[in-house]
Amino acid sequence: MTMTKVPTATDPDLRPRAGALIAGGVLFAVGNALHPLEHSEAAEQSATWAAAHLTFGTGAVLMAVGLPVLLTAWRDGKGWPAKVSAAARVLLFVGLTVAIPIGAYHEVYVASRLSHHEQTAIEEAALPVNGPLAAAFLVGFLLLAGCALAAPRPLLGRVGAVVLIVAVLAMAGAEGLPGAEGWWIIPGTIGVGLVLALAGVRALRA
Repeated sequence: MTMTKVPTATDPDLRPRAGALIAGGVLFAVGNALHPLEHSEAAEQSATWAAAHLTFGTGAVLMAVGLPVLLTAWRDGKGWPAKVSAAARVLLFVGLTVAIPIGAYHEVYVASRLSHHEQTAIEEAALPVNGPLAAAFLVGFLLLAGCALAAPRPLLGRVGAVVLIVAVLAMAGAEGLPGAEGWWIIPGTIGVGLVLALAGVRALRA
């Protein structure tokens, strides 16, 4: 029986990526923890508004840089997890490097200068683009979780997969759940960031 090689921080090209995964996950979690519970004109004037978006936007990019540390483990294996992990890599890269940073930039430097009516009009006009980009982020993490459930790896096992699934469901359904959306989205994004950061830590310790 052949064994799938698990990438570790001893691989020269993966040590910096493991560091990026740790830093990115922590920044993503911290940035979202700083975010107000809702998007409103009052929230845009809060002391943490800009810091929150710039922090988790930077974290998202760093997580994308570190993703190969996780996904190489399934890529070199056999069966459907190898194909699914390749799809997850593309979707997560798009979501983490395009959707989140652009959204963060818009909230900090554009939305705060517009009226509520203008913001709503822009959001509606951008929905055909922003909708698929946001879906790429969520679906990508679901695919990653599916790989971890079907073929657990030392860096991301079934517990991490369950956390990712619960986080995605919370983020996707936040609009229809009780209370402010932030009560659901913020814990979900913090969970995602910490799961990826812990995977980076495991890679460095391997």
